[in-house]
Amino acid sequence: MSLDASLAPNKKAGIGVEIAITTDHVPALQLVPDEVAEHYDAVATTLVTPTADIPFVALCLLERGTQVEIKSTIVTYADGRRGRFKIRRSQHETLLEIGGVYLFAVCRDLPDRPPVALKVVPATTVDEVIHSWIDSSGTRSDYAQVSWGSVFDATEVDH
Repeated sequence: MSLDASLAPNKKAGIGVEIAITTDHVPALQLVPDEVAEHYDAVATTLVTPTADIPFVALCLLERGTQVEIKSTIVTYADGRRGRFKIRRSQHETLLEIGGVYLFAVCRDLPDRPPVALKVVPATTVDEVIHSWIDSSGTRSDYAQVSWGSVFDATEVDH
């Protein structure tokens, strides 16, 4: 699959991570195009259970049909701060309504952004680490920034 060259670098990197996760790490997840579902990236096509490489928080399994939003960030930014996941308010509220989950990925800052840590977390649990929303001034939905340290223990992120 080739990516649109006009996409912003962060958007292109995020799509690349989504493809890698659904192809190499969790093939039971099928990507869903933005034109079909704006508020999530994939759907479980069969039962998905946790593994040593992909632990689940507050869940024992993902049932077939569960909607999954894939969020990725890099381990550290150029200034040394931990990477942050950007969560859009409208997207998060939809995931809460439909019982959706997030699949968080912390990635190396390389062109192909290989994941170094993955974790599945229900939207209801993520709700507990969102402390405030940042106003997007009407251009897009408000958003929150969540450090990967709010989702992963530092020992889980091998860098």
